[in-house]
Amino acid sequence: MKNSLMRRLFAVLLLTASACNPPKYAVYESINKDYTVSVPWGWQVMTDQQDTDFAQATFIGPFDPDFYLGAPSLSVRWYRRFRPHRLSDGRLEMYGGADDFIKQTLKQVYGPEYVLLTLDGKVSYDDAKRTEVIPEITLKNSGLKAKAFTVESATPAPEANKWGISAQAGTGKPFVLRKHAYVVVSFDDGFYVLTYPATERGYPSFLDKFAGLMGSFMPRISGPGGPKIRVPGPRQG
Repeated sequence: MKNSLMRRLFAVLLLTASACNPPKYAVYESINKDYTVSVPWGWQVMTDQQDTDFAQATFIGPFDPDFYLGAPSLSVRWYRRFRPHRLSDGRLEMYGGADDFIKQTLKQVYGPEYVLLTLDGKVSYDDAKRTEVIPEITLKNSGLKAKAFTVESATPAPEANKWGISAQAGTGKPFVLRKHAYVVVSFDDGFYVLTYPATERGYPSFLDKFAGLMGSFMPRISGPGGPKIRVPGPRQG
């Protein structure tokens, strides 16, 4: 398989406007022209791609000490089904579809100790069936169905990092209390993943920006180089 990995960092303003009264959002068109989405005005954009099998656009906000690495971020990723993608640390990831992505992510990134929540912070669990529930939502502009959830999980804090850190009661041992939101939109040949990787303290600060991202997400084709798709249209009510 031929891999074409591209990383580009743009420190750009996504929309030109008066400095005294800038807009809240700008319309971003992906470099592959497969979707458009509204993102916070003035945030930096970083892209990453591997052929047409994987693509990612990450939007990085201003400094905020409540976030790991010192800044909030939002991202839109594309994964083609059953196509391996090499991560920056050399490991490979591959998913059979949206449900497989969710299953692997919960197990390998957060498991075994995590709490599954709705986007607004309610525990997503069916007591009668004794099982987790992955909520389904309808995206505002496209009318597409999506799986939407938040994961809360603690992880040890690297010694060199000083942002987004909490201290364990009694011992003072540093850790990061992750609170990561996901929206997964599935198609026949792959799926999009919209993410908001926050900390428990920082999560409320930019949740509205993530809501704007997912509500405005409008795919044109099914991933880079994919077939055209038809969307239901704006959500009613």
